Amino acid sequence: MKKILIILLALVIIGSFAACTVEKSDANATEATTTAASTTAAAETTAVETTAEPEGYVIAFVCDEYVSVKVYETQDMTGEGSSADGAVSREADTGTPTQTDGQINFVLVFTEGYELDELTITGEYNKLKGSGDTGVENGYRVTKIAGDLTIRVTSRPVGSAEDDSANGFAVTFVPDEFVTVTVYPTQDLTSGGTETNAAASRDGATGTATKTDGQVNFVLTFAEGYELDEISIEGSYKNLKGPDDTGAENAYRITKIAGDLTVTVTAKVKE
Repeated sequence: MKKILIILLALVIIGSFAACTVEKSDANATEATTTAASTTAAAETTAVETTAEPEGYVIAFVCDEYVSVKVYETQDMTGEGSSADGAVSREADTGTPTQTDGQINFVLVFTEGYELDELTITGEYNKLKGSGDTGVENGYRVTKIAGDLTIRVTSRPVGSAEDDSANGFAVTFVPDEFVTVTVYPTQDLTSGGTETNAAASRDGATGTATKTDGQVNFVLTFAEGYELDEISIEGSYKNLKGPDDTGAENAYRITKIAGDLTVTVTAKVKE
């Protein structure tokens, strides 16, 4: 009888231990499942954050007291724009902020009696385009922005510009007696033209004399009864663009000037 009681007690103890082991295993399994679910949720959250749409690079404008800036979200500059000291890079057509081939479109507004002195950009981008491309007076476009930018703008009283042509390549015009040449500092052919036979390679957007990708923009005027016969250029440059590109009658642009040029222009009697 005593042996039977001992055996029964042993069986009870073994049963209790087994039940405890099963309960602990179930708890461990539940904890593992919870941990795995939490890890998966965290991974999904991280993935969402990683693929979130970038908000665009930051563009800061630093202007003197005679200049203000109007920013446009797209290339359409027909509206009022937004007065701002800063902006972000955006898609050209939709205006959606982006860090992929984004751009900034803006117009400079000057106090009466003042004009652009200098426009400089610190940061990574492709091109600065002026009114010749935007079609708007004092309108500019910075393309393919690849990082945060700082755009500095200074002004000067109208007519106070110093001749900085020594900083560009010399462009000498040799027109015949039936032709006159009017040279413009930028691609904007609506203002600032000077009748001259001597010019310098300049930045097409800002008009600053330069020996890096400089150009010269000019309009030819012919004596009554005459028209263009030939334009010949001696020196190193990339393209001679005509009215189809400049958008004005008898207007021409020589691009990417890489040395001093001599531009000979001859006229002929209209047919």
